[in-house]
Amino acid sequence: MNLDYKKAPNLREYSVADGEARSAGDARILAKDIPCQQACPARTNVPLYIEHLANGDATASYRVNLECNVFPGVLGRVCTRPCEDRCRHQWTNTQGPVTICHLKRAAADSLEANIAPLPSYFEDTGKRVAVVGGGPAGLAAARELKRLGHSVTILEREPQLGGMLVDGIPKFRLPRRVVEKEIALIIDSGIDVELGKDVDAAMMQELADTYDAVCIAAGTMKVQELELDGLPPDTALSGLEFMKQYNRGEITSMSGDVVVIGGGFTAVDCSRSCARAARRLLGEGDNISIIYRRSEQFMAATQDELEEIERENISIRTLATPVSVRMEDGLLAGVTFRRNILDKTSDEEKPRMLPVPDSEFEVPCKHLIVAIGQTQEWEILPEGLALTDGFGTTAEHVFVTGDFATGADNVIKAVANGKAVAEEIDAHLTGRERMQSFVRVETIEKDGFTGRVRDHDLQSSAEMPVSPVPERAEGDREVEQGFDPDSAEANAMRCYFCHYKFEIDQDKCIHCDWCIDAAPRECIQRVSRVFLDDDGVVDTVIEATLAHEATYIWIDSDACIRCGKCLRVCPTGAISMQKAERIHCPRT
Repeated sequence: MNLDYKKAPNLREYSVADGEARSAGDARILAKDIPCQQACPARTNVPLYIEHLANGDATASYRVNLECNVFPGVLGRVCTRPCEDRCRHQWTNTQGPVTICHLKRAAADSLEANIAPLPSYFEDTGKRVAVVGGGPAGLAAARELKRLGHSVTILEREPQLGGMLVDGIPKFRLPRRVVEKEIALIIDSGIDVELGKDVDAAMMQELADTYDAVCIAAGTMKVQELELDGLPPDTALSGLEFMKQYNRGEITSMSGDVVVIGGGFTAVDCSRSCARAARRLLGEGDNISIIYRRSEQFMAATQDELEEIERENISIRTLATPVSVRMEDGLLAGVTFRRNILDKTSDEEKPRMLPVPDSEFEVPCKHLIVAIGQTQEWEILPEGLALTDGFGTTAEHVFVTGDFATGADNVIKAVANGKAVAEEIDAHLTGRERMQSFVRVETIEKDGFTGRVRDHDLQSSAEMPVSPVPERAEGDREVEQGFDPDSAEANAMRCYFCHYKFEIDQDKCIHCDWCIDAAPRECIQRVSRVFLDDDGVVDTVIEATLAHEATYIWIDSDACIRCGKCLRVCPTGAISMQKAERIHCPRT
């Protein structure tokens, strides 16, 4: 008898079982399976560094972060955590995301040996690059340019490197020893530094004439001023200037009511710094208020930080816009605000503020700090030089990066932009793209053990310990104290280790359903039809309601907890475990 039938194609997602997976579909599968890494601007290999930490290897964990995001100890404290918003725990249980950011810090805090600077990718090219600005974007760009084989000089206006890491973020959030250690890992790779270099348009032109390439990473250091009726010049202090003075020890005490206008990172840091200088966090001194024109949900502070603000006796008032000030005997006495309501249309990122008639109220104020944002100092650009798309300018060998290119943003984006511009500069200097990215897939020949079991899904996240409020008034004591080893391990084991992938070889599968019965939750399905997109990535599946309707037995990676029980129970060896990783390396 001749049985002529059409066989359903084998359903494997990656294009290879072992080796380099280079198709557009491969990249998209990795992005889908590891959403935390895709959400990170620096594409940090989150599950790999957490797996190392779960296995007790803090050094390996730190090295993964060092490669990806340049400042592990820094970002373990001040990152905005876009990865955690995309953590799969956000849609699979109610315990909240893996504490990805805190675990980055845990690895940095647990290092027992000194780490050497990262090795170079290429030999010396003989090309010279000037990086203007020694903040996170400039430092990240400089590190990568040096690894690409170029000679690099950083020119920094301030007496120290670090930019906003040392000038804008208070020491009780980011200790200077952490910043200095990770900056040293960059500079010790062989980068020249010139401090106290206030680069103006004339000097910028000289750099452009002298160096093979120039990278402008000067940040957003020009504060946005607030015009209020009755406010004399130089009466209010900008948030950036206040933080500089506070961090340099020039502000150690304050008396009188303080009003901080703004709702961003700088406004929050200013208020908490004032609470220390005025001892308000101990319940002493006068009032410290953050007053913001939108609602609390649009503030930069995390929920944890809002709780700490409340503990430190700082008040937050929202939906109020400043309109005027009152002076007495030449001194500031009060600020008048008008209440707002918000009116948001569907195409607006932030809602408009509509004033409420006859709603003015006054807040007593001796010190006014205006923290409503900063912008670029465009005057440092030579005449005729302008920004173009991306990181380019109208001069082909002059590039921009970080906040100077994008406007004020956060540290992790500055790092990602610094790394990206380095490769654009390298391509300009060498005439070709010398780096490549692909997905490396490895089939793991073991019994599907990743270290995870179903009980890890039921495990609550250990909370970050914080220093008692009275102790915070002593020097620059760090508020968040970091995880101990047990807490770090407990939090790390909550990670789904999404870089592992379990797949079924349909040619070996006999539809016995043992894997479905063994699965600790509904992560394995009988599927009648599978629809792929143009890149060959699974787009939609139709679940089979009856066993005889099933074309495939399919593992849903979004629901899989990486316990490996399905692999161990399969009688035909149809299930395999793969490990996938984004690789960024020199072209061969």
